[in-house]
Amino acid sequence: MSNFPTLFRRAISLRCPRCGKGKLYETWFRMFKKCPECGLVYERETGFYLGAIYFNYGLTALIISIAYPLLVFKWRYDSQQVLWGLLAFAVVFPLLYYRRARSMWLGFDFLVDPRKLQETEAQTKN
Repeated sequence: MSNFPTLFRRAISLRCPRCGKGKLYETWFRMFKKCPECGLVYERETGFYLGAIYFNYGLTALIISIAYPLLVFKWRYDSQQVLWGLLAFAVVFPLLYYRRARSMWLGFDFLVDPRKLQETEAQTKN
């Protein structure tokens, strides 16, 4: 079983959580169905990556929740300008972080229960 630092490194580099060699994406938004190297099925069920959306949203909200008070109250930036800037951030950041969020979700799932991903792989072969 892989440990957290290894899985985190693989997730950040958009690699397979099991082997670390196979790429996750064939295009910017389209994932491979399975790892080109080890054959691990990336999407084990319909809606599997819904958790990645929550993760992406949560990270975006956390960054904005920390940035706004710091920028407005500590560093005294204009509140209106900060709101517009953070609104733009709230739209752009989730799009740019989309691939990493899905990769992190896959790595997290593999860390918590690698058996389920391997069972899914066996089911798709049958």
